[in-house]
Amino acid sequence: MIKETTVNAVIEKLIKKYPSEAARASACVRQAARLWNTRVDGTAAEFSRFCRDNFLIGPDLEKLLATFEAKLESAGGHFNALLLKLRREVDEDTGPLGPADRLFAAYSPGAHFIEDMFRARLAFLALLNFPVKTLETCLEQGPGWTREEWACARLAQRFAHRVPPEVNRELAAAYSEAEQYINSYNILLNKVTGPDGEELFPKGVRLISHWGLRDYLKGLYSDRDGLRRQRVLQKVMERIITQEIPLKAVNSDKHAWDPAANTLDGAKADREPDTRYEKFLDIFRAHLKEDPFYPEEPTHMDRKFKLGREIPEPEVEALFTSLLEAGEGAEAAALIAARLGRPLEPFDIWYDGFKARSGVTQADLDEAVAGKYPDVAAFQRDIPEILKKLGFSQETARFVADRVEVNAARGAGHAWGAGMRTEKARLRTRVPAGGMDYQGFNVAMHELGHCTEQVFSLYRVDHTLLSGVPNTAFTEGFAFVFQDRDLDVLGLAKPNPAALHSKNLDAFWSAREIAGVALVDMNVWRWLYKNKDAEAADLRQAVVEIAKSVWDRHYAPLFGAKGSPLLAVYSHMINHALYLPDYPLGHIIAFQVEEYFKDHPLAGEMERMCVQGSVTPREWMRRAVGADISAEPMLKAAARALKALAAARQETRP
Repeated sequence: MIKETTVNAVIEKLIKKYPSEAARASACVRQAARLWNTRVDGTAAEFSRFCRDNFLIGPDLEKLLATFEAKLESAGGHFNALLLKLRREVDEDTGPLGPADRLFAAYSPGAHFIEDMFRARLAFLALLNFPVKTLETCLEQGPGWTREEWACARLAQRFAHRVPPEVNRELAAAYSEAEQYINSYNILLNKVTGPDGEELFPKGVRLISHWGLRDYLKGLYSDRDGLRRQRVLQKVMERIITQEIPLKAVNSDKHAWDPAANTLDGAKADREPDTRYEKFLDIFRAHLKEDPFYPEEPTHMDRKFKLGREIPEPEVEALFTSLLEAGEGAEAAALIAARLGRPLEPFDIWYDGFKARSGVTQADLDEAVAGKYPDVAAFQRDIPEILKKLGFSQETARFVADRVEVNAARGAGHAWGAGMRTEKARLRTRVPAGGMDYQGFNVAMHELGHCTEQVFSLYRVDHTLLSGVPNTAFTEGFAFVFQDRDLDVLGLAKPNPAALHSKNLDAFWSAREIAGVALVDMNVWRWLYKNKDAEAADLRQAVVEIAKSVWDRHYAPLFGAKGSPLLAVYSHMINHALYLPDYPLGHIIAFQVEEYFKDHPLAGEMERMCVQGSVTPREWMRRAVGADISAEPMLKAAARALKALAAARQETRP
């Protein structure tokens, strides 16, 4: 759009005026010219004048950085606050949703912001003065940068691409629709039966898919009659994945559903249409419209790994494969089978027997939590005490608690960070009638980890252009650290000599499970880009086949059973495109951080880590724990645990 002759002429004039800035002037003029549209931004002559008049050095350049930092925090923060208000009814349990609630939630007030910044020439002002750094440059040169240089790099990256607002709007709407579908997808468990209408579950249990179903299934390991129920819940999940679930079994307590026979009130019923996969496709198609505006990252996968995670996709896949192919997996599977006294079944990917709460029934846990937290207000009031139990000083605990707002979630629960320092992070978790249950508390602890990170990495970071952590895997890491301490907070932890080994095996088994789920997610997106014209039925079939393929390669050799689609049950695949790889990354990062916390206090060290902000993952980890991201610490700990537990079993044998 700006001819090369014009670009060269502008660069030549700037270099003549500022000879010491030759490299920066050349790079910045070219990146601004690449996004300048002569139809809407001005003529080539106007571009030339803009560059000559607005290329800055010295104190003027420093002031420009400070101005952008303050203004962008304010703009982004207010858009974030407005979005939270528009989405409140779909995110929080405020009662039945109306049509206006859904439409407001789908509206994205910030969809035009980046384009407005270009139209106002503010984006061009940033691009003209701050070079866009590639991932390769950040990885190679980042370790030597000052904090100000990191802030400059992050500022330029915000305007490195120019996506039309109508594309952003369509993306926001697709995600909002998928989120509403997932948040409203519940199974009324008392209506789920065994063969011949046998009642297996208590009344009043309403479980969201997949989180509620999975966590309820986990709690049944300590139930004497849990195996039959676990098998039924597995079948429920499989029916959801394959979309064979009767439509009237979703969010309804009017019909008895036998998942094995797949009948409602003893008769066949119409299945749910392929809505699950239609929502997935809506998001994929919206991202396709985004692709042309990222010539260097032309797929959503490229953008998630190169721009979002800043970890190359092959490295991420290699990390997951190292977990799945490690010999410790087979040893752990054999140990679990021995403990259960039966061959493993597919749902045992969620085996919960290594956790400290093993032996404590779900009912006892629910009772303890409900008595302590009858409503969200009680949890809100207790946040300072929770943080103090985790080692934070009274002053820091109050600082964090004052910047976190707790709400009852419509969905399974989530955390939503503030966008500016005058706002609060939001913590959402489910709170049934009668008080919070253990599942809700466990989720709340996870989300409190997110919120604590969000408060530190916004309020106490030196440059708000660096607020946050490198990617969502890191905030997931802190969330897992908090979640793992839930029984300590409740006062129900039962330390024993083997507790550390059990904890390490639990971390390994959980990471191994979600690594396979992430591979399914990644492979489905690869399939989509090879089959861009796919319909919902095609995608459903592909997801099932890909899930079975990953299962047969990495799980069937340990479990015996082949062809399970269970890895495809995660709802994130539908409403958070390619988010799932952040979970195994989060497990790996959390484990490395936990290893560091063995010799260093959680409270002070967590804050130190968080205030590094959004540098690259590699640089963050190097500064945080002195090593790159690696699964090796987890694998070595699992090997030690297996050896120790095997020795203990030998000692107890007569």
